[in-house]
Amino acid sequence: MTAPPVLVLHAAGLDAACGDLLGIEHTITATLPGHGGRRRQRPGMTLCDMADEVAGWVRSPVDVVGLSMGGMVAQHLALDHPDLVRSLVLACTTAQTPTAVLLERADATEAQPTATMVATTLERWFTAEFLSRAEEPEALAYARRCLRSIDASSFADIWRAIAHHDVLDRLCEIDVPTTCLAGTRDVSTPPKELATLAERLPNSRYVEMDGPHMAPLERPDEFRRYVQEHLDWVERSSP
Repeated sequence: MTAPPVLVLHAAGLDAACGDLLGIEHTITATLPGHGGRRRQRPGMTLCDMADEVAGWVRSPVDVVGLSMGGMVAQHLALDHPDLVRSLVLACTTAQTPTAVLLERADATEAQPTATMVATTLERWFTAEFLSRAEEPEALAYARRCLRSIDASSFADIWRAIAHHDVLDRLCEIDVPTTCLAGTRDVSTPPKELATLAERLPNSRYVEMDGPHMAPLERPDEFRRYVQEHLDWVERSSP
C-alpha cells in the first residue's frame, strides 16, 4: 500500500514555502489564513477555523507535520477531523499557550515598527550563531522575507488566535501515532512543553534535537531524519 502524503503546516508568520525548505518527500503544503499573500481574515479567527479549512483541502488520511503554530492547528485537526489524520509530528509546539503574553505580543505587533518586530521574532526563532553567519542562510532569508511582508494587523490576529489555544485536557482523545519533537535550545516553547504533550498523548514518542524554536529550519537535515524515523515507526505499528 502506498503511504499517504505528508501535510506540512507552517509556523506563524510563514507560508507554504516552508515545506519546500524542509525537503521532506511527498509533501503537500498550503498557506494558512492570514499568512503570505492571503488577505487579513475576519476578526475572531481561531485555530479551529484554520483546522476546519485544512480539512476542506484533504480528501484522505495524511501524516501531518506541524511546526509551532502549525502543530497547534494539527492538534485541532486531529481532534475535530480524526478521520483525516494518520499520524502527527508535533514540532516545537504546545497544547496550551500563555494567553496574556501572546495578547501583549499581538498589541506590540500592531504598534511597533516592522523592523523591530522582525528582529525580535528572529531572535526568538533562531540561535545567535545562525543569525550571525557571514552569509545569510536560505532559511533565515526566507523567514525574514515572510515577516517583512506580512500585514501587521493580520499577524496580530494570528497571535490572538494562538493566545486562546488550549487542548491540554483533550489530548487523551488523540490516539494516532505522534512524535513530539523538542528543540533543546527553544526559548519560545521549551522542551518541557513537548514532554507534557508526550505524557498526555496515548500513542506518542518524545524526541529532542539540538536547536532553537525554528530547529526544523535551522537544521533541516536532522529534522528530516526525525520525520523519516517517525514515518518508519508509523509503518511498523500499522496493522
